[in-house]
Amino acid sequence: MADLASFWVGSTLGEIERASVQSFLNNNDSITIYSTEPITNPPKGALNEDASLIYPSEPLVRFKKNKSPALHTDLFRYAMLQKTDKTWVDVDIIALKPMEFETDWVFGYETDLEVNGAVLRLPKQSQALQHLLRYTPTMRGLPEYMTGSKLLKYQIKTLGRGTTIDRWPWGSIGPRALTYHLNRTGEIKHALPQTAFYHITMDKVESFIDGSLRIAYLPDGVWAIHVWGNLIRKILAEKYGGALPKQSIINQIAYGG
Repeated sequence: MADLASFWVGSTLGEIERASVQSFLNNNDSITIYSTEPITNPPKGALNEDASLIYPSEPLVRFKKNKSPALHTDLFRYAMLQKTDKTWVDVDIIALKPMEFETDWVFGYETDLEVNGAVLRLPKQSQALQHLLRYTPTMRGLPEYMTGSKLLKYQIKTLGRGTTIDRWPWGSIGPRALTYHLNRTGEIKHALPQTAFYHITMDKVESFIDGSLRIAYLPDGVWAIHVWGNLIRKILAEKYGGALPKQSIINQIAYGG
């Protein structure tokens, strides 16, 4: 049985998050949702803990431009890996199999060149994890991965002083930092192929809910599917009244629909 965990802002899980949690429970994995408030509607069997046990919830660290707490989630994710033995999972991951692996390094390629941290486990002695733990809400500078004309642009714009991480580009301490540090330390060799978690790319996101994608269509190498929660929630709101269609592959996996 895998010991999984995630982070949630607020007290109520949406359709996608509940389906994600249920998919883990279906495979007899344990999942703890660390949240900023007690969760009022967790699927039966899910555990709920105060997020501040891992990382301070106040103030929430948000991107300056769009106010997204994704920045806080990244900081929480790395702290959780350092403080617990749990495997991180985003709650827009839908599992087809138990999330058990024979290695302490668990992550997969999202593209040919970049990994994603939607499923992530790193051992405490991981050099990459030690680098990732150095990011703080008050950190100032520029992302290490940034090079060339983009780096020059930011250097000129900030008069060489850099800027706080809440003004860094999207993903700077998430997938981009993770990929950078894993490459730098050589731990990238542990990456699972794109098929493992990111077989369906973002441009095909609607196939998760319109019934065109079936479980039988997925190759054996698919461990779980990342359903791009922000996009899915927008489509559900615009076309389906916010409800998860019965014919969706998400419903098939989570609830046997």
